[in-house]
Amino acid sequence: MLELLFIFLYVGLLTVGGGIVAIPIIQQEVVSRGLISLSDFILMIGIAESTPGPIGINVATFVGYDLFGLVGAFITTTAFIIPSFFILLLSINTIKKHRQHLYVNQWFKYLKAVVAGLIMYATFTLIEIGFITEQQTVESKSFIVLAILIAVSIVLYKKPWAIVLIGAILGILIY
Repeated sequence: MLELLFIFLYVGLLTVGGGIVAIPIIQQEVVSRGLISLSDFILMIGIAESTPGPIGINVATFVGYDLFGLVGAFITTTAFIIPSFFILLLSINTIKKHRQHLYVNQWFKYLKAVVAGLIMYATFTLIEIGFITEQQTVESKSFIVLAILIAVSIVLYKKPWAIVLIGAILGILIY
């Protein structure tokens, strides 16, 4: 359990850019250590995406729960949140005080670029997980669902709840 605490402290410290960035890091740390199988991790991502709340925290909670029940869920969730909380707590006054300074503005521009890169990396990792099977073949059903959902999202642009509902129905029917 201590190993899990340190893993999620590490993940929480490195997760700049939102919870979606945490997914490849969590996968690398948890799956590569053999704590959770890749197929279980993929299921956790699916559940985390379909439940309310930030995906990174949801995945952390599910991993902890899967390994150690409620205590594990509490430990992983808390460990994931604590680094961001303290970094923000320690830096908010300085950032507010120097927000208009040229160097601070430049730093935020660079940080936006880093976050965009991390989100792209996370996106490609999720695409690899979702579309490539363990036998290294392309999962055509996933592409069909993706194509349908892209078309639906164009038509139902301002209704994300409908897209989620249609995606759930397609997933149930196709898989």
